[in-house]
Amino acid sequence: MAFFTPRRAGAVGQDLGAALLCVLVFWLPADPPAQALVALVVVGMLLRSWWPLPAFVLVTAATLTGAVAGVTDDPFLAAAWTLYPVALRWGRRRFLPSVPVVVAVGIGLLALAGPAEAGAATRYAMTSLPAPAAAWVLGAQVRHGRLAAEQATRAERDRAVAEERLRVIREVHDVVSHSLGTIAITSGVALHVGGDAEAMRGRLARIESASRRALDELRGVLRAVRDGDDGAERGPRPDVHDLPGLVERSRQAGLPVELTMTDVADVPPGAGLAAYRVVQEALTNVGRHAPGARCRVRVTGGGAVHVEVDDDGRGGTGDGPPGYGLIGLRERVELLGGTFTAGPRPDGGFGVRAVIPVRVQEAADA
Repeated sequence: MAFFTPRRAGAVGQDLGAALLCVLVFWLPADPPAQALVALVVVGMLLRSWWPLPAFVLVTAATLTGAVAGVTDDPFLAAAWTLYPVALRWGRRRFLPSVPVVVAVGIGLLALAGPAEAGAATRYAMTSLPAPAAAWVLGAQVRHGRLAAEQATRAERDRAVAEERLRVIREVHDVVSHSLGTIAITSGVALHVGGDAEAMRGRLARIESASRRALDELRGVLRAVRDGDDGAERGPRPDVHDLPGLVERSRQAGLPVELTMTDVADVPPGAGLAAYRVVQEALTNVGRHAPGARCRVRVTGGGAVHVEVDDDGRGGTGDGPPGYGLIGLRERVELLGGTFTAGPRPDGGFGVRAVIPVRVQEAADA
């Protein structure tokens, strides 16, 4: 840390002005023995910005000596000036009730030891009490406020880091889970069904396409993490207009899917991405837990984006704990002010429902 900075130069200027004011008001005229005490007071006040505790001890000792000798009537204003940075650095709120008692006892005993009569000494002790006590209380309160502000800032930073970590985990899970699910379904069909060489080449081409698409999306997520939000905004993100391609890839992988989309032309990007991820994860779960089941996807826009994904399989019983994908979808939708439900349907199969407010997201995008 620099010994002398422009900020510290300004503080030293204030200390010099306060020292000269105290000397002019409470110490002059001063005979030769008192001049040494004056010098100690000035030096101590000038050292306040570097070494607050030694400066306070030096100024307090000089003031007490001058008060006992009867050469000053300083009500410990100079000592209070040097006490403030001490309290600012080491003050504790739990010590505040004891400050007036300590200051009163110390100043009172030493003042009574001086040459003044008891009444004058008592008045001097009483007038010397408020300044040091106020300096300590104020410094301790300011210190407490700064510590509270630092803790709040640290907590907010930790919360932002945790939210970003969860966001990245959700994105990586959605990308990897769906792509690997598509690859697994396609390779499984190729393994069990077989077919001629042309059909096999087509399935291998779909596996290659899914792998490359997953790598591209993962690169985009990692680039967003590396570059921050601006990098995320530069990268293309899927939305409801990419759902036909997602459904077609699922069909090619062997999953029968019907898609119905209504009033989705004006869905904003944030809500569109959430809707896409809901359908993506739902289709991945159908392929994993209910292979061969027929799946119906309905997406409706308007005041909110309504997403419904139903299948007629037996894989989704709902007896086990929810997967990380569904947990991530719930968090994603609820962050946008929406609602998310997933579970077995009364007439069989599994259903996923999400309602994503559009107006909230439009306000956030604006």
